[in-house]
Amino acid sequence: MVTPTNSSDTLITPPSPVHLSRSTPKPTTMAMEMDLLSPAESPPPVVPKLLREASDITWQESLESKKGQVVLVRRGGRFRLLHQQQFKNSLIAGVGYLELANAADFAANVWNQIPVPKFAAVLMGIGGTLALGMVLVAAHDFRLSWTNVKLLRAERDHLQRLRQYHGKNAELARLIDSRLGVGLREIGTEVIDRIVMDALMGFGSLLVGVGTLMAIGGANPRVFKASNLLSGYIGNGLAAMFGLVNAIWSGFLIHRFRLHDAATISREPSDDIRRRLHTRFRRFQWHAGINGLNGLVAGAASMVTAERWWGYVVLIPCIISLILCNYFWRKKLGYDRPLLMHTSPTEIHVTSLIEDLQYVIVMQRALADLEHSLPQAMIQPKSLDSILRFIIRENMFETYCEFLARDKTTRDLLVEFPTLNSSPDQITVSFDALLRLPSGHLDLILEHAKRFLRTTGVRVFTYRERHLLELVGYAVYQDHEKTKTTPR
Repeated sequence: MVTPTNSSDTLITPPSPVHLSRSTPKPTTMAMEMDLLSPAESPPPVVPKLLREASDITWQESLESKKGQVVLVRRGGRFRLLHQQQFKNSLIAGVGYLELANAADFAANVWNQIPVPKFAAVLMGIGGTLALGMVLVAAHDFRLSWTNVKLLRAERDHLQRLRQYHGKNAELARLIDSRLGVGLREIGTEVIDRIVMDALMGFGSLLVGVGTLMAIGGANPRVFKASNLLSGYIGNGLAAMFGLVNAIWSGFLIHRFRLHDAATISREPSDDIRRRLHTRFRRFQWHAGINGLNGLVAGAASMVTAERWWGYVVLIPCIISLILCNYFWRKKLGYDRPLLMHTSPTEIHVTSLIEDLQYVIVMQRALADLEHSLPQAMIQPKSLDSILRFIIRENMFETYCEFLARDKTTRDLLVEFPTLNSSPDQITVSFDALLRLPSGHLDLILEHAKRFLRTTGVRVFTYRERHLLELVGYAVYQDHEKTKTTPR
């Protein structure tokens, strides 16, 4: 167990009593807040950050999000964000079926004969069309991932500047280093598991689709040869290439999280946090292991299918595995999070990572029962003003505006907002603009905002827990490595 005397050596120890005395409300104030809870409900566990009503995670994430102002643009009849400002868990479900495109040339390779049987020609047409359709899925996911990568790289540049500015502050420097370390993993995942996969397998799907459709006219010798090349070794070879790259990256992730898990087991003082960290790292390892092995087997099987029908039998469990890995990432591993893009070096407010983690864990449960679980000093469930201020403080206003634009019951209200003179298709949603809506709409907005907190709001804090667990794991690993190299 790490004692308070070790607080200068690690980022994850509870804050010092001096730090708490400056930020914790008076006991009488605390008692008044807790008295406002329903007698039937127990209050959430008291953590310093909850009592402070803190709105940041580790420090002010983005000054832009604090303004409570989001610009939406009308596209295709619906309003969407003009510019993405957060790192998004944007992996689309369709990517899980990219491996299926490798099997779309089944008819072309199995009935590789002249003349082509009619039933085989029908299957070739279906398979070729399916493979070409997957190109669109890969292109869409490529675009979403590229947006994430650009934002992450901009954040990384900003963090490196902050690291130079605060190089003499050991605690803050280690905190920035943990951000940089986790950010490197995020960039690697986006580049290898999405961009490289979408590029190689998407282009492979294009070649397989074209080759499969060409096989219908295989009576022409040139067409026959080109079809065999495209739907055989060339098209499937790209999938095999990705399988090799992915296996190397997966091996790195398994090793990384094994080290992090070992470090947290030996150093983390809280049983609950230790369990959460262990579960998080194990999930990463299992996903990386299955995904890496799946890529190797699928790549080898794809090459076999060029000449042997039984290669498709091996591909079947690989297709199922990729679909399940895709689902597991989106539901259990991926997350949205704010980005550090505009924070001035002099405006950073540092808090304990463990304190942040305890805060988001408490908020998940508290928001699920909004009426009774939160002190009314933080949020008054019957006040739209209070709820909107809470959403803005917690850096959720951009997410809330997306929720507002997607919901069928509220998206029509967006026409009530004034458009920009320079662009009639753009509107600005702000705290003041929401409160200025006609009185007949305010009750609807209030219920909508409460539903947002109970559903999407809980998910936002779940995502933040995932990110913070990874930050804590990296920070603990840093401290563990430092103690091994520091002479006693």
